Amino acid sequence: MHLQTVEEEEEEENCFLPRRNNKSVARSPLSGPIINLGMPKMGSTSIHSYFRCGGYTSVHWICEPNGTYCGDCIEESIKAGLPPLSKCPKVDSYAQIDKGPENMPQVNYLEEIVSGIPNATFIMTFRNMTKWYISMSNWLGVAGRNKTNNMRVRFQRENITGLPPGVGKNVTEFSNFYCEYVKRVRKTIVKYPGHELVEIDIEDPTEGWKLEDVFGVKRSCWGKTNIHVSNDSVSMDELH
Repeated sequence: MHLQTVEEEEEEENCFLPRRNNKSVARSPLSGPIINLGMPKMGSTSIHSYFRCGGYTSVHWICEPNGTYCGDCIEESIKAGLPPLSKCPKVDSYAQIDKGPENMPQVNYLEEIVSGIPNATFIMTFRNMTKWYISMSNWLGVAGRNKTNNMRVRFQRENITGLPPGVGKNVTEFSNFYCEYVKRVRKTIVKYPGHELVEIDIEDPTEGWKLEDVFGVKRSCWGKTNIHVSNDSVSMDELH
């Protein structure tokens, strides 16, 4: 029988909460590029706006000026045996590298991304799991027309590492997927010296102060953006 160490217990307990970034705060400035490994509907637009406000070059979802999806150019680079960002434009911040559930390189190619980009600063975002589930259930995409094809349904349809097709019918299933992913991110990044992992609670009202300490960008640049308002309901059976 394996007895958990204190460190293992703490990591398991805290997979839904960010760890404080003491190491990152101690090293300034942080190395680039900055790459968000977080999930869709978990603050990527806020991260993009924050860095642009601070004078960083940043891309979000679409890797301008190429006009290609960031997820596509990363996947193409990896499949070609090149460093993960080789076919993507060079910028300071990659605020969202997936193009939704259909292509999630941060999940499916985590090891390749972390090992293939030296001295990067990675971001992991956190939020309440029930709020995340409801947000995905209400997100209908840019066109916003098809209510039966919301982001949560799209997640269920895809075969994502840690989330096979058909899984994701309730908050518990998404929470289990997210928790295991957080553990993978932390364990993978620690294997490669030179990287930093900054963990952000997007619902923490004091996060702007903490980010200013870490990145040197003024706290007033931080705020919630791309908040989607919808009257769509989620059944009580799903909220467990």
